Amino acid sequence: MANVLEINKSTMNRILVIASMALVILATSCKEKELKQIELLNKENAALRAESEAKDSTINGYFQILNEIESSLALIKEKENIISKNTTAGNELKKDTREQINDDIKTINELMTKNKRSIQYLNKMLKESNLKISEFEKMIAQTNQTIQERDAEISVLKDKLTQMNFSITVLNAKVDTLKTEKAQLTETVSKQVETINTAYYAFGTQKELELNKIIDKTGGFLGLGKSSKLKNDFNTSYFTKVDITKFSSIPLSSKKVKLVTNHPTDSYKLVTNAQGVVEKLEILDANKFWSASKYLVVLVE
Repeated sequence: MANVLEINKSTMNRILVIASMALVILATSCKEKELKQIELLNKENAALRAESEAKDSTINGYFQILNEIESSLALIKEKENIISKNTTAGNELKKDTREQINDDIKTINELMTKNKRSIQYLNKMLKESNLKISEFEKMIAQTNQTIQERDAEISVLKDKLTQMNFSITVLNAKVDTLKTEKAQLTETVSKQVETINTAYYAFGTQKELELNKIIDKTGGFLGLGKSSKLKNDFNTSYFTKVDITKFSSIPLSSKKVKLVTNHPTDSYKLVTNAQGVVEKLEILDANKFWSASKYLVVLVE
């Protein structure tokens, strides 16, 4: 009987040990799933924050252009009033007054051309950005209406000046700097567009990326569970520069692929063949994919 009890105790102890181990494994597995879910949520939140900040920055830029147009229109109105005042006295205009009027008209021509170009640029950029902001669209429409009204006032003013023997050629002339300014604005816009559409990518094994100072390891406990991340002072020369409007995929041909940098998971997919080899990373939504980071690092094995 004693032997039976000892066997039962031994069996029970083994059962308890196995059960305890099972609980530990289960708890560890659950913990790992929770950590992965938290990590995924953090990445998605970071991407959403980056996207929101980018939109805010874009909208602020649009408002700045609108403010510049409004300031310009106020200055034009001021110069109109001065010209009207000088031409309603009924007396013969002095030479310096006529020259000042000519200069003011040239400035008005320049400012109006710039305003029309700016409002066209705003409409174009707002349409391409797919931002639907009704109040902002109303503000653009109102500003455009003000430009048209000011244009009509200037036309009447020019007709009046023509009757006072002002040169039509001079009245319709634009200062030479306008061409230079237009070229500079075009160049600036082109550079801004290029910057917005530029991104960089790099891929390689753990060893390759570490040797080239792209990634390092962080986190973990007692040397275990460390993960790779982009170095703060990573080597930018190792990356390949791309235009995100034309760049849609990266050929990889690797069995294991991991993205080190943060990119929304629904903005790309890994294309795998029948043998389980990841042939390429395909970008589904370029704007969303690059919203969190303009640098892409892919770890392959």
